[in-house]
Amino acid sequence: MGMALTTWTGCSWFKRADGLAGIAPIALSPVLRVPPSLATTTIAYQNACGASVTVPIGGPLVAALQQKMGRVFQQVVMDQAVSSDGVIEASVGLRQIDLAIPRRIKKTYPVTVTVGLDVAYLAGDGSTLWTKKLQSSGLGEVEVQETTCDVTGLEPVVKEAIDLVAEGAAKQISDSIKIREYAGAKPSRGPALAPAVATLPVAVPDVAAVPARPVEPAAQTSLERLPAVPSAAATPSNQTGETSALLSFRVILRDDNRDHMLQPDEPLTIDVEVKNEGRTEAQGVEVVVEGTGVMTAQFPSPLAVGDVLPGEIKRVTVTKPIASAKEPQRGELLFGLRAASPMGQVPPVKKFTILVKPGSADGTQAAIDVDQPPKGTAALKQQKAVVIAIGVGRFRDTQVPSVKFAARDAEVMAAYLQSITGLSADRVRVLTDGHGLKQDLAETFDEWLPKRVDPNTVVYVYVAGRALVDGVTGAVSLVPYDGTTVSMGRVYSLRRLQESLARLPIQRAILMFDVSLEHAAGADPATGAAPVWEIGATDASAKMMWMIGNNGLQEARAFEPGRHGLFTYQLLRGLQGPADLDRDGIVAAGELCAFARGEVARMTSEQIGSSQQPVCLPAPGQGALVRIHPMAKGNNPKPVVPVKKETPGPGEVPTSSPAGVGPGQ
Repeated sequence: MGMALTTWTGCSWFKRADGLAGIAPIALSPVLRVPPSLATTTIAYQNACGASVTVPIGGPLVAALQQKMGRVFQQVVMDQAVSSDGVIEASVGLRQIDLAIPRRIKKTYPVTVTVGLDVAYLAGDGSTLWTKKLQSSGLGEVEVQETTCDVTGLEPVVKEAIDLVAEGAAKQISDSIKIREYAGAKPSRGPALAPAVATLPVAVPDVAAVPARPVEPAAQTSLERLPAVPSAAATPSNQTGETSALLSFRVILRDDNRDHMLQPDEPLTIDVEVKNEGRTEAQGVEVVVEGTGVMTAQFPSPLAVGDVLPGEIKRVTVTKPIASAKEPQRGELLFGLRAASPMGQVPPVKKFTILVKPGSADGTQAAIDVDQPPKGTAALKQQKAVVIAIGVGRFRDTQVPSVKFAARDAEVMAAYLQSITGLSADRVRVLTDGHGLKQDLAETFDEWLPKRVDPNTVVYVYVAGRALVDGVTGAVSLVPYDGTTVSMGRVYSLRRLQESLARLPIQRAILMFDVSLEHAAGADPATGAAPVWEIGATDASAKMMWMIGNNGLQEARAFEPGRHGLFTYQLLRGLQGPADLDRDGIVAAGELCAFARGEVARMTSEQIGSSQQPVCLPAPGQGALVRIHPMAKGNNPKPVVPVKKETPGPGEVPTSSPAGVGPGQ
């Protein structure tokens, strides 16, 4: 049985699901407050003649926020006054248009528009209940004519980006337990609303994309009536400090093949992390699990956590295959916390919606093969290049979730890069699973690599596996085979990797990361820092290009039919030629990343229903030499004539490039 994914051709896609469908409105009427400068906010790009053009986004963004937030709350008003129901504060963060037009000819070009928001919800007394940085991207194509500098077709893509980021902000606010508790505590609002649906990496998309058998309405579970769950924890909520423990917990669900759609007999893993933030030991802590629909009786309940000391964090993991189903089925898992000793307050119940999807009737799936490396050409030979491919999907610590296809991804990517560049085997190093110890990584970058580089060397680094993000700084660290997700002392910092590369006399470095990201133990998923990849703005960092599989803390999806990570699959597919976006016969680094990013984002948002947004650093217009670095042969190779003129004049567009280098994205 397998997940029924169709082979995509770029011409037919599922309609994007409504992310706000089915949300119970919060009984509040907050004020939407934006800075005055938002009214004149624009987003810039370069037209077909290389001139800067701006598109206004302030007005449409305010309108989208008011419309989307209006679906989450009883009412949202635009006013500078203070409301007793609170204030939604929103300001624009990152905004960019990823578009490269190398020549003014009649042609269509891919474009990605990214809009970021900084959003916060303030209570009536001014205290912050929720804050988040978000960004979303719209994807599409624009058209250019030979007779004009104008770019047409950009407006719908800008609107899509605005709608997506506004909808994402509204959805995340609707999931905020603190805001819903605040609404329930208002004297005029009556009893508190039901617990908000939790966000999970394996949360199933809108079932409208996959027709599901209706689930019969069920009576309210004991968990939804918490604290009615039998427990000595049923103590007054104001009993805190010295007399009771203060517990919080988080739950992460992981499906085995990382495609975020459960298949019959596929193992589902539950990771629970419990933290005692009080001053008293919590005794006999248990996680109560209940299920409805297809999830009924799937997992043992309760899950014993044991005693949790003040300041201690304890984890418990359980894995179990999901029962077989003949047709798509939907169910829910609910998690509650209880203890044998008093708790200062009972943490809210966490609820996850699950969809189990059977395979096709004949058990077949699309046969997609990208494992055969493309042949290199004389123009692309880089005999001084170095390839380092790391794929760690299994770990010595069995509590660390595995990453499917990681080792295989590294081996295939190394074979691709070696074939394309024409390298000898002694300039390629592959570290997989048990050979990917922290010491192996350190020795590779600190000792092995420096002996093989000079000013003409291009270093290719590929990594597949798992990484941790520091909740305060956003620093990213790789989890090696002997690492763990509960100790930052046993991981390999990307700062160390980048500093090792910065010390070397190399021409440039291309770094490709297809990793699952999660916060380090103890970080609050709601407020923890986002991943930070580039360290500083040094001259050395200008020589590095990053191709990153996802921009947030989530599991990197696998593509089961292709037997690769989804982002890696698209990189490999692009290197075979489809990433030659301008059809000049060369796949440049910028083109490869833009191609993979577009395909991954489009597939996950339109077919799976939840987005995975890859990242390309540096952005267009920055680090151009890195982005135009040639990586593979394109679809339509054409002879390129060298020209002496290196820099176009005002309003000019280059008509040719140095031999062997095509215009990049």
